[in-house]
Amino acid sequence: MNFQPCELCAYYRLCRYLGIFCIDYSPTKKKFRLRRSVFCYVVHFALQAYLVGGMSVMVIYWRRCFKSELTTTGNHFDRLVMVIALGILVVQNAWLIWLQAPHLRIVRQIEFYRRNQLANFRLLLPKRLLWVIIATNVLYMANFIKTCIFEWLTDASRLFVITSLGFPLRYLVTSFTMGTYFCMVHIVRLVLDWNQSQINAIIDKSADLKMTSPNRLRLRVCLEMHDRLILLCNDEISLVYGFIAWLSWMFASLDVTGVIYLTMVIQTNKSIILKLITNVVWLSPTFMTFAASFMSNRVTIQANKTAKILTKVPRTGTGLDRMIEKFLLKNLRQQPILTAYGFFALDKSTLFKLFTAIFTYMVILVQFKEMENSTKSINKF
Repeated sequence: MNFQPCELCAYYRLCRYLGIFCIDYSPTKKKFRLRRSVFCYVVHFALQAYLVGGMSVMVIYWRRCFKSELTTTGNHFDRLVMVIALGILVVQNAWLIWLQAPHLRIVRQIEFYRRNQLANFRLLLPKRLLWVIIATNVLYMANFIKTCIFEWLTDASRLFVITSLGFPLRYLVTSFTMGTYFCMVHIVRLVLDWNQSQINAIIDKSADLKMTSPNRLRLRVCLEMHDRLILLCNDEISLVYGFIAWLSWMFASLDVTGVIYLTMVIQTNKSIILKLITNVVWLSPTFMTFAASFMSNRVTIQANKTAKILTKVPRTGTGLDRMIEKFLLKNLRQQPILTAYGFFALDKSTLFKLFTAIFTYMVILVQFKEMENSTKSINKF
């Protein structure tokens, strides 16, 4: 079969150029492979060196570029968020480079299902999402340069300004990584939907519900495909992308807290609409994390539909009953299909955990700020 560029090829290519992983399509072997190019590793190590250097500069010159209107508590928290952002990106990049082999297996399986089960489907989401990611990155970088470099860091040294650019760089790398994850689970959901349509067709073809041997065999194949898809999500995707999702959620709580705190503390002459637009741009990474979680939740809902379809099949007293009962018993306990490396399920419930973390951080920051104000009042006397 002649190779047609898949919808995810643009993501793989961009991730390779960013030094995230070295997966590429080989036209001669007609399959995806690890393309261990010098360029990819040079970009990767240059990026890692820049991030480690940036963290070192921020730690060594920790008290530089503090703003009086932000208070000491706000300055320390703001600097902590920037250092953690760089540190998370270092760990994230190292994780993806280290797990290139299981990542390659995910890409090959996703591409296999796309060619065989979704050959007649036109996937619009990957292309649209790619343009959304590019647009948000441009807006994020423009907002960072305007707010931080031309306003916040006007009196800072060039070394510190260059170091601070690692913050929008984190969003650039993470957005394409999470975008790839987003498209992969979208394909898994569509394959699950296609598989369930096949199960419905098999059941409808048996008028007396006593399936012939070929139909039972087709049903067994469909149930095995369902199990393989769940195994792909539980073992492979949750291993490679689950840890990155956990890092993204952990940082999102700090990032949102920082944006809210800065909005509360810093008084500017900007209009409310301009402040709102600026904050929405600042929270672009968090919205990307939200979107990935909602897509993961849709995969879980789609997977559970298979069991619901089979529970409606009347008992026939044949081997079909044993096949269905075995499948239902195995899927009786609805375990999370996509998890953040086992820490928690990637579904809508994670939003509550995020809001809880933000509320906790805000309470701590307010308490530290009140202690700081009390100390200043005492020192005046």
